[in-house]
Amino acid sequence: MQLNPAVDSATIEPAAARVPPLAAALLAQLLGWAAVTALEPFLLAWGEPGLVLPLAQGVVSAVCGQALGLPQWWFLLNLAFAPAAHWTQTLAIDPDWFLMVFLVLVLLFWSTYRTQVPLYLSSREACDRVAELLPRAAGARVLDLGCGLGGVVARLGRLRPDCSFDGIELAPLPALLTWLRLRGRPNCGAAMGDFWRQDLSGYDVVYAFLSPAAMPDLWRKARVEMKPGSLLVSNSFPIRGVEPHAVVPLSGRGSRALFLWRM
Repeated sequence: MQLNPAVDSATIEPAAARVPPLAAALLAQLLGWAAVTALEPFLLAWGEPGLVLPLAQGVVSAVCGQALGLPQWWFLLNLAFAPAAHWTQTLAIDPDWFLMVFLVLVLLFWSTYRTQVPLYLSSREACDRVAELLPRAAGARVLDLGCGLGGVVARLGRLRPDCSFDGIELAPLPALLTWLRLRGRPNCGAAMGDFWRQDLSGYDVVYAFLSPAAMPDLWRKARVEMKPGSLLVSNSFPIRGVEPHAVVPLSGRGSRALFLWRM
């Protein structure tokens, strides 16, 4: 099953792609290292170098990261990075294992640093609620933006065999697993690619489980491309300043819900 052709329009390029948070995190770590290096004689008076210096770098880096505008959840990452790096150096671990873990993480998360869209997996309940939102008439086309491991496409394909379901995923490992998972399903398909360049005009329903950072750009893209009467569904993340036409609550931890916008 082939997805619609890519959009050749610079106006739909996401703002998140222009300011990678990884660059800010790297700068925060460099600032932390510089501060600890400058203050090392003073800090050594407070305890063992292997404990005090990494912890001090973590604290400074975490504060700098927040000052540089990183989201709140980056605070703990910046705080723990230097102590964790020091701790792993004390372990007798073959360096090849670090390389293997790094390669797996690259294949799994790929350009998360640029898109600010981590790997979220939709619950079975969310899939069932989306199935209830689909047009009653046969032949509806549905697209899952950033389909991850293909769970949404696979389940919707089983629930509505009279409709067609596509997924698009940028990270190589999830894209491969999704392709293998959907083989032999005539009404389901997936492709590896950047969903920001995917044309939305041929779909009746577009489903997304992205992140707060991506939602303004998704709304701008949807308004440009989605056809009148089509439905945009966002799992968990509303669009700031844009009132949804309906909200479908989901059970479980937190205030999860499906936010719906009719084009």
